[in-house]
Amino acid sequence: MPHHRFKPLLMTLFLLGVISFQSVFASFSPPSSITLRVYRLESSGARWVNPVTGAYHLCSSNDTYYGCTAFCDDYSSPTCERSHRIGYPYSQNPITIPIESDYLLDVVPKEVSVAAFHLTAIQAQAIAARSYAYWHIRQGSAINNSTQFQVFVPYTFEALPSTTFPDNPSNPCASGNLNNNQRIVCNAVAPRYYIAYGAHPNDDLPAFTEYFADIRNRTVSGGQPYLIAVDDPISSHPDIVQDGHGHGMSQKGASRWARGNLSFNINRDLGAWSVRWERAEQILVHYYTGVHIRDAGNNNALLTPSYRWNPLQIRWGTSDNRPPAMSHGGTYPISVEVQNTGVSDWTCGYPNFSYELRYRWAKAGFGEVTGSGSASVCGTSKGDPSPTVNLTIQNIPNWGPGAYTIRFDIYVTSAYGNLWFRDYGWPTYNVSVCVDGPCKVYIPLVLKNYP
Repeated sequence: MPHHRFKPLLMTLFLLGVISFQSVFASFSPPSSITLRVYRLESSGARWVNPVTGAYHLCSSNDTYYGCTAFCDDYSSPTCERSHRIGYPYSQNPITIPIESDYLLDVVPKEVSVAAFHLTAIQAQAIAARSYAYWHIRQGSAINNSTQFQVFVPYTFEALPSTTFPDNPSNPCASGNLNNNQRIVCNAVAPRYYIAYGAHPNDDLPAFTEYFADIRNRTVSGGQPYLIAVDDPISSHPDIVQDGHGHGMSQKGASRWARGNLSFNINRDLGAWSVRWERAEQILVHYYTGVHIRDAGNNNALLTPSYRWNPLQIRWGTSDNRPPAMSHGGTYPISVEVQNTGVSDWTCGYPNFSYELRYRWAKAGFGEVTGSGSASVCGTSKGDPSPTVNLTIQNIPNWGPGAYTIRFDIYVTSAYGNLWFRDYGWPTYNVSVCVDGPCKVYIPLVLKNYP
């Protein structure tokens, strides 16, 4: 079959002390291939039902129905790409195909819009989709290509505009002729990260990472200890309606967090949010409670520390909820909604005596100074609820006028020493402010600097 990708069939801390980011051993062997049945689909992604027989249509060689191929001629389906007419590319059904170089390349752009979603949200989607596949493979599920699992339509990757057939069909992401949308998908899929559940460093089994399109304000519990309902205040626009079961990651919510905007769509502005996350890990540990991110390409190496947090929103007390221009000697009360995204509750007592939201002042060329304000977050459960605490920004260091950075973090006082969460590898949340301005540089709403 010239001009298109060949689809080969395969035969078959505060873990007290120093936190290790490498598993001691790997009990889970990540699969390299997946077996699934491929059906003709409705445009919604559900399996098409023959109105006469009541049966599903299992794709066969050269079928040009939607679901069997993205290059379909089914004019009842608005999702067909009709620039080419290429039928179902496999000689068998069910099929066994590579996860990384075939399955995920067609799943990710079906689950989220490459043209509309933020790049970080697309990476989070790739990690969730890989984890979901791993879980079902380990369970021995009879997987198919519909919304019953994850939507997989052959040639979705090739059909990304403008239609391009990779010049390295056996490893499309190594091709030299990919279009921009295809490169985005390849970059999202490239790290072989997956989500594992369990508080112990050796817990490396994949989690049942359900996800859905959208929900307003709060997700829904889903029957797993890591699928609990969590506040999602960035998804608060009145036009939002629930789309999907509500368990796990909100796909559009993920793009909102990555943008720091009430709109998930990178081409639309509904207003800035007071918080923005730049790492897929921050998105994933927000929606999946008590999980870890692991690297399947590196012996399931642990990529996340056990102690983590996310700010969900910051109320600055200004009319536009942006950080105010500050002056030496000024006092600036704020409130912060704090989520415990780690693997255990923040219980105060021996050996951890206190958990506090604090901040450090930083300025280029001057180092850092710990601020005097603090707010207790003792008793915060992992995942939910996320308390809102009051914090006073004050005692600005005498470093002269200009751009300063406020680095928010959780500070732990314990019998074993006092540490910031960033000491365990989790990023501070940094906000740039103008002090004794006018500042000579543009100060964005939010500025991150991850160690």
